Amino acid sequence: MKIPSHLISRESEIDPLSEKELSQIYEFRRRIESYDKTMKRYHIMAISKHAISDDIEVRKATFEANTPDIDHIQNIALKFRFFYADKEPTKLESIINLLRRKAKDEWACNYLDLVRKQYNDLMNSCHISNQMGHSVSNRDIINLWFNSDFFHSDVDKRKKLSAINQSISEQASLFQLYVAITNVSVQLKSVYAITHKISSDMHIICTPNHHFKRKSQAN
Repeated sequence: MKIPSHLISRESEIDPLSEKELSQIYEFRRRIESYDKTMKRYHIMAISKHAISDDIEVRKATFEANTPDIDHIQNIALKFRFFYADKEPTKLESIINLLRRKAKDEWACNYLDLVRKQYNDLMNSCHISNQMGHSVSNRDIINLWFNSDFFHSDVDKRKKLSAINQSISEQASLFQLYVAITNVSVQLKSVYAITHKISSDMHIICTPNHHFKRKSQAN
């Protein structure tokens, strides 16, 4: 998988990883490479539109999007769930936390914090559903579709998803799901780049050559 040079222009030493932790990193990279192949096959540039109106009902009635077939979304979701599900060792937040504990360098720590914030901001975004008058976070949309339809049959979550789909339309709900699980590819690839040199005898992570100072540090 090709990595942009600006993402790996600085190297930082980390504390050695245990055999289990090293296996976790290897599996994360393998899953990223699989996800990337699926994205290249099924991903399209997401575009939506609706009438510019203060009337939410008008916005809902005129909403259009180039959402892929639901089978294509499910194929991407199948790969994405390894970075999202709580019990997966390759969950993105778990990998970031592991790297953060092992990092010795302030620049690397701040970059990891930035990537984690970017991911959380994406997961907390309600932009699409908010425009349709019923704010639902990307995290909740993913959780409901994954656990009531795609991978599990949670009846209570199916009721919640049905209510959301009725409120904002299934088309808008699916479009938000698609945008949520594809836009996070930026953060997934960033963490892949950070870890790409790690091995049993290489305790190195790679980051951009920039000090991503937190506000408290900048003052």
